[in-house]
Amino acid sequence: MSVTSSSASTAQNAELGKLIRPAYSLADLDCVRKALIANNTIKVRRYKSGGHSAVSVLDLEHTLENAVDGLLVFHWDRDNIMQCLAELSFAENPDLNAGLNLPGDQWKRGLLASVIHHQKGEHRFLDIIHEGHSGYPKDYFHRPHIRYNPISLHEVGDPWGHGQNDSLSFINFLLFHALNTGRMKLSDGEHPAQLTDFATLLHAYFWKINVWADFDLGAWEDRVAEHWSSIACALISFREQYDFMLKHGPMRTTRNGNTYLHEAKGVLEMAQKCEERLRELGTREFIRADGGGERQVDLAQINPILLAAFCGRPILDDANTVAILENIERVLMAPIGIARYEWDTWDGRINRQFPRGSEAQWCHGSPQMSYIYGELFQRTGETRYYDKQVMHFNRALASVSKRWMIPEAWIIDQKTGEWVPDANEPLAWAQSMLALSVVQMHNSLVAQKHKDLASAPSRAAA
Repeated sequence: MSVTSSSASTAQNAELGKLIRPAYSLADLDCVRKALIANNTIKVRRYKSGGHSAVSVLDLEHTLENAVDGLLVFHWDRDNIMQCLAELSFAENPDLNAGLNLPGDQWKRGLLASVIHHQKGEHRFLDIIHEGHSGYPKDYFHRPHIRYNPISLHEVGDPWGHGQNDSLSFINFLLFHALNTGRMKLSDGEHPAQLTDFATLLHAYFWKINVWADFDLGAWEDRVAEHWSSIACALISFREQYDFMLKHGPMRTTRNGNTYLHEAKGVLEMAQKCEERLRELGTREFIRADGGGERQVDLAQINPILLAAFCGRPILDDANTVAILENIERVLMAPIGIARYEWDTWDGRINRQFPRGSEAQWCHGSPQMSYIYGELFQRTGETRYYDKQVMHFNRALASVSKRWMIPEAWIIDQKTGEWVPDANEPLAWAQSMLALSVVQMHNSLVAQKHKDLASAPSRAAA
């Protein structure tokens, strides 16, 4: 269908559209960066607790209403770690951070907020480990809560689809990636007990539910299935965890007279089981689900691929990565954004019936894919990946609204039939991915500049 094969987008924000280029210089990119910062497009917020709201609360009149009305004032672990990745990337580059002025430890406070929340609710892990509850997604309220109060970090009482292994894996990934890269240490007083407790109990929990074959609710909280995206997130986190434990040894914690120990070999075994299941799934999101059915293509699949790009280690191999990205482009990409999956009925507030090709067009997809293609380009030097990086970067910019906000998605207005931003604006996840795409575009331009300098003939040779 033509609507899903579109790669070009018309800028929804005319001023920003003037800055979009078919190819960028560092000066061009800096103009884009400054415009996004000046108009608060990529401004994100954290509370004193380190928590954040899924919709960034930037003002009382508009964004707070959006957050409260849709209950997106709450904190989701997955969205939180996505924001952490952007905060870390900007904070470590003073030139890019100029004007945005993100504190160097803001990402760390976000990570610790998720860890501290799960310490408050560690009985969720222990109950399932000791079979106090089944933990099966139909009993999902008893699983560790991945959506909660962003200020107190306490659980929220209403029922929710908490069976999301990918969210827990996101926390595990960033924790061990930060430890492996020296950005955090267990010995410097930065909540070492909470970090060790979380990692150890999560390890026992993942073993108990057989995370490599578990039927969870996935990133969209909509289908009980064996999700490629959830298993892949677990695998990426296990690889980081294994590298750390191989060097530093076992981790243990004690609760209620029980000692929980995990070693590198146990982490490796889970990683191997996850990889085996992913190879069986190939490029499909799931082939086993409650009630039957399968899903060939899903936007959630780019979430673990983003983590893989962040640490420079493909989930399976580049061929598998590119095949999944191309499936998404072929089947789900629409003029403004990318559908979550075919026949998606969610419009940000209610379920509606959309014709195929008219599903909500989510805004985080293209900036994530731009980041991923940028990593492929920088690692392989293949210009086709750079071309895709620029294409998705431009699509990301084109999805910014007239108010300079990046919404969760663009949807069809029921009265006018026109494409409009959904009510979840600005979505912190989408803001963070747009910010990350700016960082990665900068990285590619610097890499290309260094490559050109290296390949230029020397004066002596000339």
